[in-house]
Amino acid sequence: MPYINIRLAGSLSQEQKRQIAKEFTDTLERIAHKSKSYTYITFDELPRENWAVGGELLGGDK
Repeated sequence: MPYINIRLAGSLSQEQKRQIAKEFTDTLERIAHKSKSYTYITFDELPRENWAVGGELLGGDK
């Protein structure tokens, strides 16, 4: 049972999530021969101020 967790700074539209879920699921079915009905995907959308890259916060107060 594949489980994919996508974490990102900011948010995606429902349509973007739908397309991403379809692409990941189709890829696992095609390459790894995993059934679509057993592929689970979650999206963790976190505020940009909760992410830092290179020691700098991506959002919020500076």
